[in-house]
Amino acid sequence: MKPRILILTPFIGRRGGGVSEAARLLTEALTADGRFLPVIVTLQDSDFDADRAAWPNVPIHAFRAYGPANYGFSPGMFWFVMRQRAQCVHVHGIWMFHVFCAAVWSSFYRRPALVTPHGMLEYWIRQRSARLKAAVSLLYQRRFLSRASLHVLTSNEIKDVSDAGIPTGRCTVIPNYVHTPKINFGKPDWWQPEFADRRIYLFFGRIHDKKGWEELCYAWRQLNDTQPRWQAEAQLVFCGWLDDCSNFERTLRVLQEEFGNIVFAGSQFGGDRDKSYAAADFFVLPSKSEGLPMSILEAWAFGVPTIMTRACNLDIGYSSEAALETGEEAYQIARTLAEAQTMPGRRRQKMRNAAINLVKESFSQNAVGSSYANLLASLVEKGARDSDVVPSELL
Repeated sequence: MKPRILILTPFIGRRGGGVSEAARLLTEALTADGRFLPVIVTLQDSDFDADRAAWPNVPIHAFRAYGPANYGFSPGMFWFVMRQRAQCVHVHGIWMFHVFCAAVWSSFYRRPALVTPHGMLEYWIRQRSARLKAAVSLLYQRRFLSRASLHVLTSNEIKDVSDAGIPTGRCTVIPNYVHTPKINFGKPDWWQPEFADRRIYLFFGRIHDKKGWEELCYAWRQLNDTQPRWQAEAQLVFCGWLDDCSNFERTLRVLQEEFGNIVFAGSQFGGDRDKSYAAADFFVLPSKSEGLPMSILEAWAFGVPTIMTRACNLDIGYSSEAALETGEEAYQIARTLAEAQTMPGRRRQKMRNAAINLVKESFSQNAVGSSYANLLASLVEKGARDSDVVPSELL
């Protein structure tokens, strides 16, 4: 029988954002590799049935959560995990109850654990709900992370691990990956005929303060006020879902009423998502904190150049000329947007080609999937050597 890998992720779809997408793609790569049997353990949410269809044909077990939604306490998940006979556990994301489940399972069965923090050890994240996160760390998470193997998405993330007081000796850098999309797309639902004469700037993903949406809106106002032709020749499109930013829709409504060149299209999935990427001239993410943003990789796969901050941890985009660097302040974002707006078509096409080539060379399923499967193979082999007698029954 193939070795079983328990994969614990808080959500499998839209509610989990880029973490869920990365978990899905890695599971897909593991299935294609063929050496392991992935078993997914997650929380039930209102979109579970719809999101399940996008995953490969692997067992997925979802459980009800109780209490605060941002912790996901689930007795059903815990007892299910503790009954699983597997060779390794892989945890996506931290700070939630599924980490506790993995920690107890790994300790009880003396089996190896792999944790992908997805940038959640970054300082900006650790300062949010700092007291609650300190309690989680003290009770079980720090001890678990200190003995687990860590899969980090970028070399910059190793510093975040160190700054959080976690040993870095078992860190392995493997980036996320994306598929090369199909080439034929229609126009997205948010498209209007007048957009054909405008350069489209797309913000796609979770709309949260750390993503820099508010600074982007300040920059957009500045450009509309100071650039005579900006209002008629530039269009800002937000696609995504709101996360704890109650003033977002009011801010956009005011800008739209005043300038008429900004739109909020809501969440986009499947074919709608593809159409939105394909319609964009530039992708914009002025983020303050990221692990490795899936949205940028997806934009590059569609040949969309990006405007991004150093916090996106994708400096390779600058060196390959697939991205323009911007800062986190509104005036810096405005300056970079103005540069993009006046960019000659030849240079923009060069950036588009660079983006597509970058995905093929560095962020393909073959490159990333084989590295991930090899890492799991080494952990399973080491776990088989190091483990003592495993209890035959838990209950």
